Parts: sequence; structure tokens; C-alpha cells
Amino acid sequence: MFSKNNKIAVVLLWTGFSVIAAGIIAGIIIGDDDYERLWLVTFVYWVSGFLSGLFFIALSEIIEQLHKLNMKPNKEPEDDELILLND
Repeated sequence: MFSKNNKIAVVLLWTGFSVIAAGIIAGIIIGDDDYERLWLVTFVYWVSGFLSGLFFIALSEIIEQLHKLNMKPNKEPEDDELILLND
């Protein structure tokens, strides 16, 4: 997971982790009222931070998989592509 060769994938991965951490911290800080904890606000920040961060991590993995597929040596076109090119 951490051995990514694509710099954009690495940036998106760390952005995802940062968004998750920021969501947790923001939930703790903003959900704290003067005398009590507002649990609904805290959970909303935690869930939204987690889902947003997970989106960036998934996007990072998609870019990394596409990069690996693009860098594969000895790629040969499929037969269907040859037929379409010859028509």
C-alpha cells in the first residue's frame, strides 16, 4: 500500500489520511460545548471526514493500478483491436 511509484497516488494517499485525521480532530473540537459534548455534531464530523478521506485513498489506489497497467512490459493488443484497426 505504501510502495507506490506514482507521485500523484502518494499525494492523494496522504491527503486521504490527513482528511481523516482532520475530521477526527474537528469532531472533537467542534463537538465540545461549554458544559457537554454534542455527540451528533461529533459523529457527523467523524463520518464525513472518514468518508472523504476514504474517497481520496480509493482514488489513489485507482491511479496506482492504472499506472501499473500502463507500465506493464510486452503489452500486446487484443485481436478485436487489430480487426478494428484494419477495417
